[in-house]
Amino acid sequence: MEKAQSGTIAGDERPELAGALLWVEEKKVHDIVAPNLDRLARELLVQEAALAQCWKHGGRAFMTDLGEILPDDPEDPMRAAMRQMMGVFAQLDRGMTVAKLRRGRRIKGEKGQYAYGAPPYGRTRPTGRRPYAHASGSS
Repeated sequence: MEKAQSGTIAGDERPELAGALLWVEEKKVHDIVAPNLDRLARELLVQEAALAQCWKHGGRAFMTDLGEILPDDPEDPMRAAMRQMMGVFAQLDRGMTVAKLRRGRRIKGEKGQYAYGAPPYGRTRPTGRRPYAHASGSS
């Protein structure tokens, strides 16, 4: 079973996904399972490559929200098109979220505020900055 890892990590930085696909190739497992396509991969290219690798070796792919993701069928080009459109929108959503966070951090930094979330446990935030805003709205 693959340990939880963000779907936003590039495919070549996801050793668990590569390992799962290797198990399919080696016939140690027959199927891969993910909550949905955008958790399998948020980049269309990675998503399509993972599915193609799985199918190439006789494996099947299941998403808990969609069921089995069937291999491409030349008699049904809509199958691939709709799957790829979902992948395009997952990649767009990721890009929009990253852009929004960058913009927010930049604007917060321009105002002299600390813009990078809570520091790691046991560390303090950089000095010379405004304190964190609390959920109650006070600083």
